Amino acid sequence: MSTGMHEDAEREMAARLLEHPAVAEAVVRGGGERVAYLVPDARHAPLLHRACRLEAEGRLDGLSWHEPEGALLVAQLNRTETDFLYREIFSDNAYLRHGITIPADGVVVDVGANIGMFSLLAAASAPGVRIVAVEPVAELARAAAVNAELHGADVTVLNHGLGSDAGEVDFTYYPNNSVMSGMYAEAAADRDVLRSYLVTGDGAQPGPQFDRLVADRMTTEPRRCAVTTLTDVVAEQKLERIDLLKVDVEKAEADVLAGIDAATWERIDRLVVEVHDLEGRLETVLALLDSLGFETAHDRDRRLELTPCYNVYARRPAAQTATRTAPHPAQETLTALSSAVLRRAGDEPGEAAVPDRCVWVADLSQAEGYAAPMARQQPGDAPRALTEAWTELFGAGSARPEADFFDLGGDSLTAVRLLARLESQLGEEVVEPDIVFTASRFGDLATAVEAGLAKRGRAGPG
Repeated sequence: MSTGMHEDAEREMAARLLEHPAVAEAVVRGGGERVAYLVPDARHAPLLHRACRLEAEGRLDGLSWHEPEGALLVAQLNRTETDFLYREIFSDNAYLRHGITIPADGVVVDVGANIGMFSLLAAASAPGVRIVAVEPVAELARAAAVNAELHGADVTVLNHGLGSDAGEVDFTYYPNNSVMSGMYAEAAADRDVLRSYLVTGDGAQPGPQFDRLVADRMTTEPRRCAVTTLTDVVAEQKLERIDLLKVDVEKAEADVLAGIDAATWERIDRLVVEVHDLEGRLETVLALLDSLGFETAHDRDRRLELTPCYNVYARRPAAQTATRTAPHPAQETLTALSSAVLRRAGDEPGEAAVPDRCVWVADLSQAEGYAAPMARQQPGDAPRALTEAWTELFGAGSARPEADFFDLGGDSLTAVRLLARLESQLGEEVVEPDIVFTASRFGDLATAVEAGLAKRGRAGPG
């Protein structure tokens, strides 16, 4: 195709995309793979419009967007954790159980907020909810603030920890598994907990690759962390009541509860606390809450049965007890909207092709900052071992350059099986154990495998 014909085709594709009300501006670029750069319409796609603005302003800075289960757009550190948090909080409804609800105009304190996923659930649960999110890890606190702004939630993010007294403590941060970070983190014990969690999944295959993946997930980074008490937070934020206190602080829950004075306890109507049952802590916490006049219950996730982790639920007898399932915010999603835009363009009459994928941007000038898409890589260009392993996991026809490991249903255990297959065919350490978490598309993974083989000075089979 001549350059002029190529440009005419791109202009026609862009014109078709502009027919969708969610698209304010559009341009199509590329050769083998055509990419549509789209500016979302502020009125018809407000969530994506805010997301693009936040990204253009540099607010992500090491974070990335992800939509777990294609349902909720959030800023995140890594995909597997975000998927885990979404499943726990939204899909499995781990917190709004046993009579625990959030009333309209309620006040929620989210201790151990991580990227703010529970804060988003709380905001979606009832109108007028005010949330104070406490998170000691700076990167996670920043993600929580971005997510609150993105979804228009009333969240105040405090970047420190909670304990029995104010001060500073040593803190272990796991950048690849941030949900287990904490002041009482112990690398060996925490690796055992993660291993126990993973082996309860379907198809778990412990072995060298499994151990390498666990070790990679538990890479440590020491930090110093400012700590205050919940009593001080209540005073500083002028909280007259706490309708729900959620605590998930990785073995520091006893310290958080010890930092609550008698007057503050009187202001708390409901609690959900993750308790690590070490040296009888579960019974101790239940007894404390019983002595304070709460009705209690406890349970735990099926996949945590080999760990000491429980959730404790407590409420005042007079607190609202209506059963409520976790809400799913009714907002447009990146996945669904991209598909709808491409589908509508494809339904238009005429001969023009439809772009292969969409990239949403705040301004079309940003399209110039993206690398021009390279000609589409064919599956035969990848090492045969990768193609065969991928197809074995996901079925015939799945080894396409744009196919995403996680979108096809891959998880940590699937990654172990893929790594084991690659190493059996190509030798050990051709790729890093977490490669699918950084290069999840088949084409990108193929490039990484080729690079690993080249680095070792050998060619791939076939």
